[in-house]
Amino acid sequence: MKKEQVVLLATGETGKLRPLTETMPSPMVPLVNRPVMAYTIELLARQRFKQVVVCLHYLAGHVEAYFGQGQRWGMNIDYVLQRDDWGTAGSLEWAKPLLTDAFAVLPADTIVDLNLAAAFRSHRARQMPATVVVHQSNQQNAGNLLQLSEDGQVIGLNSKTNGEAKWHNTGVYIFEPQVLDLIPARTRAEIHNQLIPAILDAGWPINTCQIEGYWNELNTFSQYQEAQSVLLQSAMDLSQLSNGKPLIRHSSLDGRPVAQGIWIGRNTVIHPSTRLALPVYIGENCLIGRDAELGPNVIIGNNVIVDDEATISHSTILDNTYVGQLVKAGQRVVNKGIVVDVETAEHIEIVDKHLLGSTYQTVAFNSLSRLIQSITALILLLVTLPLTMPLALLSLLSTGHMFQTVPRAQSNSRPSDKAVPGPTATFKLIRFSTRRNPDHPGSIGRWLERLEWHRLPELLNVVKGDMALIGVKPIAPNTAAQLTEDWQLRRNECRLGFSGLWYIQSQHGSDLDETLVADAYYAATRNWRADGRLLWQTPGAWLRRIKNDNR
Repeated sequence: MKKEQVVLLATGETGKLRPLTETMPSPMVPLVNRPVMAYTIELLARQRFKQVVVCLHYLAGHVEAYFGQGQRWGMNIDYVLQRDDWGTAGSLEWAKPLLTDAFAVLPADTIVDLNLAAAFRSHRARQMPATVVVHQSNQQNAGNLLQLSEDGQVIGLNSKTNGEAKWHNTGVYIFEPQVLDLIPARTRAEIHNQLIPAILDAGWPINTCQIEGYWNELNTFSQYQEAQSVLLQSAMDLSQLSNGKPLIRHSSLDGRPVAQGIWIGRNTVIHPSTRLALPVYIGENCLIGRDAELGPNVIIGNNVIVDDEATISHSTILDNTYVGQLVKAGQRVVNKGIVVDVETAEHIEIVDKHLLGSTYQTVAFNSLSRLIQSITALILLLVTLPLTMPLALLSLLSTGHMFQTVPRAQSNSRPSDKAVPGPTATFKLIRFSTRRNPDHPGSIGRWLERLEWHRLPELLNVVKGDMALIGVKPIAPNTAAQLTEDWQLRRNECRLGFSGLWYIQSQHGSDLDETLVADAYYAATRNWRADGRLLWQTPGAWLRRIKNDNR
């Protein structure tokens, strides 16, 4: 059986939805608190496509850190990183070595509800080198236009039909590998404008497959807000249409449905006097104040504060945003201090932090969580006393000191109003002393470091509240100062950890890049259940690291 491949174009080259895409690539723009690309990945996973190639360019680390290798969805993701903007066809040229059979191409920054398996069957049945998925409508400024023959083959571009429904190119294709030979090497080229004419000039027929589900290119903020509304409507009732358009099949939201048309995330507090008009989605770790009015068609991100008597309708409030008292937002997309008008796409920046601004991510490591982790660390210290007391004595005898401290950059778990938070303080990480000479550990010191037992006193830092049991890796201040990319700085939103994904996945002495990727993935996907699993996996990871280090 042939393994059908899928290529996701996640290069973020289009520049649409600015200013949101100035700090995040377009595939990572949130739709009901999930990246756009996540809906495409879930669609592929439901239809059991296992092999996915993702083409990356702009802010590539954001995408790779969130999706990893695709294990969460039961698929294998390979990444092709481009240094330059090559266009949609140029991206396929870079991915060519990985494409050995018929493959589908989907834009990762578009919502498309498509039966891709059926499209593959149509492609194979027609035995043509290319298939274009098309959508017929009277929409203006939606998709590139195609001219079709009576039997549904593409015969040209930019059809004009005097008021009749037009055939729009959805940006979804199925190609045979020989089509890639028509793409010029190291040349910027688009599939619609260059590759399709090249296929026709070569005398090859192009099949079409009409999409029946929902399709939205998300080129404008009006389309973006419409997609949010359609996702909410789809989760409410799949038997109806939204404004005459089809809804999305298999629509599922992360929040808990507390009533018909109301979804609320974990650790969210809503004042009893708040008034909600359906549908409304409120994310995790939010605070909704007295007499606030939300809805209809409102999406509230994670870690958002909506203050007393604020009114929000037909709008999206993105993560970590503060909405002040008496503020009214209608037909707006709000990202901290940036306000975008949905209809005109004009945006302004509000500098008055009493009106709009950033919030602090305090719920992720609140007082109760800190107390629980401190108690757990104290119990672990007591349980390991029969081991740590002899180790402390050995350290004293071999180096003249029982403990040593190393400086580490404290993560900024309470980000400032700056767009890119960074480390703001240092602390002393406590370890058993292993070196009388800073450059050369003694024999006992090498033994302690190889077994990683010199790290056991770090549990004292957990008791003190310097870090958590599970979090991102503590790194030196000079190393932290070198981190400048947004995806790298995501780690600063989390507490430092005695253990974490960085410890479970890596080997002793792993390089910095591997650690940063693990930390960024952890920052994008963390929750208390995942932290519990990582804590449970830590002893096994320690055994594996020791075994590999002794080979």
